[in-house]
Amino acid sequence: MTVGHTGTPHVFDGRAQPPEAIPVWAMLATPFGSTGDIDHASLRRYAKEVIRRGCAAVVVLGVIGEPGALTPGERMAVVETAVASGVEVYVGVLAATHAERLAEVSSISAQFGDHVAGYLVPVTTPDPTELRDEITELSAAGARAILLQDYPASSGTHIEVDDLARAVSGLPWVAGIKCEAAPTFARIRRLRELVPSIALMSGLGGLGLVEDLSQGARLVAAGTSRPEVVVAAVRAWREGDDARARRIVGASASMAGFEIQQGTSIAIRKEHWRRQGVIASSAVRPPAMPYEPYLSPLSEAHGFPDPALLKD
Repeated sequence: MTVGHTGTPHVFDGRAQPPEAIPVWAMLATPFGSTGDIDHASLRRYAKEVIRRGCAAVVVLGVIGEPGALTPGERMAVVETAVASGVEVYVGVLAATHAERLAEVSSISAQFGDHVAGYLVPVTTPDPTELRDEITELSAAGARAILLQDYPASSGTHIEVDDLARAVSGLPWVAGIKCEAAPTFARIRRLRELVPSIALMSGLGGLGLVEDLSQGARLVAAGTSRPEVVVAAVRAWREGDDARARRIVGASASMAGFEIQQGTSIAIRKEHWRRQGVIASSAVRPPAMPYEPYLSPLSEAHGFPDPALLKD
């Protein structure tokens, strides 16, 4: 097996970091080929392309990576391809039960070790003691750095913000929290007060990026098909130009809103990456909804013409 990045995971501190250290992580979908198998060549191109566009790391097997539609062997193969691409890799471990998440962390850690920089793990209980115990067990299973995903729309679990802070306080293996419970800026502000050592990540397509950064977010997730827009907005904010950052976000807000709506979200993002020549197909697996022909004019209106229609 060829492996890639082995360095220390990024630790970001907003404007205190040098300008080139843009704290944006790309959330990757899992490309499939025409036969429905994982398209590893497309995945390698995809991972390298988001880094070329300014992202610092990639996250595979997150919500848009369709992990529930993959077999355990396929999930391991996705991690292997991402690691072999030479970029910094974080892995989503979103299985339904704690026992399954433990087993997956143990397997990934045993095979890839420090070549995986950390793990994205969902908040699946509102009880801070239970959550703390689960995080501790995942760390013992091999998760050297954990990024908690606080996303009730996906997990179905809402935890009070003070309970979330109580669950992670003093745990050195909790590197960050992906804050996607509304209102994100308010929760970020409170978490920054209670657990200032933990990096807080802004998500949800970057639509609340500037507000999240202003309240203490120090990482940003970019799951849309134009991650360079998020990178540019973060750079403007870190240079002290909040107004320009908001203009950048505003100019792309309609496109981001089109891409992130649940149901069609994964297929639309894949189709936009296909139209940019990065992956070969927009195919998805159930229960994700496929890209339908009626969406094509909408994609074109957002600046994604179909290359097949541009040929002579």
